[in-house]
Amino acid sequence: MFFFQFCPESWTPERQIPNMVFSPHWYDLDALFRKEFGNFTVNVQSLSRGVFPLKTFFWGHPSARRNYGIQIRNLIEAGYKSLGERPVFIGETGVPMDMNKAEAFRTGNFTWQGRMMDALICALEQNLVGFTLWNYNPLNEDATGDQWNGENFSWFSNYRARKIGSGTNEQGDSSLDQGGRILDTIVRPYPAKVAGIPLKFEYEVNRGEFTFEWARPNSSSSSPSSTTTTTRNQNQNQMDASPSVKSPPLDGHPEITSRITELFVPHQLVFGKKFVVAFDGAAQGSQWWYDAATQTLYVEQPDPATTATMTATATGTVYKMIFGLTPPNSSKWPLRSHWEDFAMYYLSILAVVLAIIAYFAL
Repeated sequence: MFFFQFCPESWTPERQIPNMVFSPHWYDLDALFRKEFGNFTVNVQSLSRGVFPLKTFFWGHPSARRNYGIQIRNLIEAGYKSLGERPVFIGETGVPMDMNKAEAFRTGNFTWQGRMMDALICALEQNLVGFTLWNYNPLNEDATGDQWNGENFSWFSNYRARKIGSGTNEQGDSSLDQGGRILDTIVRPYPAKVAGIPLKFEYEVNRGEFTFEWARPNSSSSSPSSTTTTTRNQNQNQMDASPSVKSPPLDGHPEITSRITELFVPHQLVFGKKFVVAFDGAAQGSQWWYDAATQTLYVEQPDPATTATMTATATGTVYKMIFGLTPPNSSKWPLRSHWEDFAMYYLSILAVVLAIIAYFAL
């Protein structure tokens, strides 16, 4: 298995190595170099390509999620265009903990780091791409950081960790989390094993809710040799058709032999709380159960051969589920848009301009 941090256009299907994975790195370069994050973000990727600057500016937390999602999607789809339908894995991404002049180290308030990390992971979730966070460093200290390259990215700090030998190793012992920074943002649910093709996953950390959609793919019973040829042709067709993360291929997959989907739902999220699971689409009538020991939510979708609303040949069928807490989590930060933040300013300016026009007109 080979990993690449770049995507050369010369890697056409006949030149590709078997079992190849496209594994780029991604960071918000503006925040990375300035070590600042707030209500304003910039799409450096578009700016570097000559896009009109005002089109690269984003205000508010929802817009930061969208900004990062656009950039990561461009990176992934550029890989698909060059390589075809190959696995994509973001090999490195993260958030500087010493941002905003290291204020969090003095106050213990890591809200802005949490907001930036949430925007980043939401963007990765939007694109249904796997990733590794940079980084976990058990030797990290506030003053010395990661002790490498002047960086301080670790979401764990030994300075804040519990003392060796104290506490227990029981899952419910909250002292295990001491030393963790922004764990509410990092420790989040995700689909681990899917009986189908994932189509959409969205988690809202402010409420502890997520939605998940997946599809039953078309199965293929081709021989290995014909499957290789088919896959190569599909790769070429996908390169020509500009494939998108929003429309993954549902053809040419092995037959799905399980009806059970497994989602990681962390103990930290549901401990001491009630939660509800609702189904829609073809998932109506599904059964679910939660195993606290493995922090896993199991969903057994209906058997298409015995369900009145489906047939044994029904493929490409979409399953939908919604998970929520009762009551939901309290909001960690405002989710206002640019217009909600600045509407009063714009209205005030408009009122002044109209007043000036009216004064001279009369």
